[in-house]
Amino acid sequence: MGAAPAVSPNRIVRCPSCGSERLQLRSERDPIDRLYQTPSDRVRRLFVADMQLYHCRVCRLQFYDVGQAAQPADRKAAAPPRGKIEIAEQAPAELTAADFTVIGPAVTIRGRLFSRESVLVNGEIEGDLEIPAHRLTVGISGRMHGDVLAADVVALGIIEGDVDARHRCAIGRSATVTGNIRTPSLSIEEGAFFKGKIETA
Repeated sequence: MGAAPAVSPNRIVRCPSCGSERLQLRSERDPIDRLYQTPSDRVRRLFVADMQLYHCRVCRLQFYDVGQAAQPADRKAAAPPRGKIEIAEQAPAELTAADFTVIGPAVTIRGRLFSRESVLVNGEIEGDLEIPAHRLTVGISGRMHGDVLAADVVALGIIEGDVDARHRCAIGRSATVTGNIRTPSLSIEEGAFFKGKIETA
């Protein structure tokens, strides 16, 4: 359907939902998989005819490259303050099926969940989640209703419950988090919604 994207060495393109670089370059939209869009994306594509369409092989999201990729020099120049976490670095970058568990958009899990590997939620979990040695990533379409215990937590979707992130927690601009957070390192992007208490250890 499409070839692997030919990405220049000085450009890094990642999925806006899960952060993966395992992308496929497409010439036309797949009518089945959903398309990631923001109002600015729609406006830019009216004026730029050669936007590249990518398909994420991990979470099956389609998106246009609208300049969110940064060159390494720019990333170094715009390095965040010490202790701040970049969301793109917290989302899984190069993952295989053996690295993590994917909960797809059509999946709902009810009950307490334990895992010995990282978890990517693009569907819904209703219950507590414990992965004390691994990372939880809640994608843009993901919904987590319950308490979380994880080494790292990346929120791009909805979390309703207390979060205990033993190493760090990052909340993206598209996220809605309602609950108390306990973590030694916290980053909240502008535009994110958070309601609760923060405890840093």
